[in-house]
Amino acid sequence: MRKTLYALLALPLLACACTNGTDKVEKEATDMLNTARSLMISGNYAQARDTILSMRKRCPTALEARAVGIIVMDSIELLEAQDSLSIMDSTLQAEEDLLTQMEATKRRGHNAEYYKQRTKVFHLKQRFDEMGAKVKFYLRKIEVDQNENQQAAEDRN
Repeated sequence: MRKTLYALLALPLLACACTNGTDKVEKEATDMLNTARSLMISGNYAQARDTILSMRKRCPTALEARAVGIIVMDSIELLEAQDSLSIMDSTLQAEEDLLTQMEATKRRGHNAEYYKQRTKVFHLKQRFDEMGAKVKFYLRKIEVDQNENQQAAEDRN
């Protein structure tokens, strides 16, 4: 009888202890997420990514923070891709201007410079299109992840 009583008394204490530990882990994970966000905003994408990865390793039971971490990681990738796209756009415009100048003066025949520049612009355009597709992908992925998180929150309530 006493063993049963002790077991019944220990069960709520055990449940409280587990909940309190989970709250601490969630809080630690949330703090790491906030750090990652501030690093992301300041443009330190590599450090922000590392913070998210270490949060995943240190807080494997912080499920809500990990779900938000997926969106933050996608946001980091999106901002990085947008920055690269901007640089690529500037480079492409400069190279296209140079090609336009070359077309006016040096055209066709045995003109290696002209063909080399034309090939360079062609490859830059391909890379620019790939970067644009990457930005579109992350925009869509963030939207889907946010919808899934909202749905999961509604299901819990």
